[in-house]
Amino acid sequence: MPPFYNDLVSMLPHSSPKAAAVPAIGSPAPIPAEFGITAYSAPTLIACVRHCGCPFAENEIRTLAKLSNEHPSLQVIVVAMSSEEDVPAWFKRIGGDEFKDASRVKVIADPTRKVYAELGVGLLGWGGMFSGEMVANLKRLRSEGVVNTETVAGSYRWQNSGGFAVGPDGLVKFAHIAKHAGDMVDYAAAAATLGL
Repeated sequence: MPPFYNDLVSMLPHSSPKAAAVPAIGSPAPIPAEFGITAYSAPTLIACVRHCGCPFAENEIRTLAKLSNEHPSLQVIVVAMSSEEDVPAWFKRIGGDEFKDASRVKVIADPTRKVYAELGVGLLGWGGMFSGEMVANLKRLRSEGVVNTETVAGSYRWQNSGGFAVGPDGLVKFAHIAKHAGDMVDYAAAAATLGL
């Protein structure tokens, strides 16, 4: 493929599943079949991240690794929109190895973005994709050494991101859907709602 092919394709219109309503705080959390569980049995953070190659996704992964290492009871589920072949390599490349206990992090490849939709994470509009807030956050991350990396096949830049905290009782304790492409989830605040 020519350079930047995946970048170009990631901006083109894609068909997208219809997003469900965002789970309300205090309501039972959805359990997508892809998670491979029948119930949430531990404090859990769920991250539906930006496209593979995005610095905002990388920053969130590194934050989640730090929280996982600080809280041995915490489970983490990361949902990424590329293929089962590509997601593991991307995850390792951007900080996946920072999770000291790999048994407490699950990375879900969601190339059809079905899981995003099931969790209420829909698409961004023009204002969300190209906002001043996004640019400011991009510059801040760049100053910290976190930059765009190679865009992985299957990425779709119009797909929004979001994060959730679910208690061992299976109820949603925290939910945040990004207001723009650079609106990263405060996972420390999410973990605090789990008593961590």
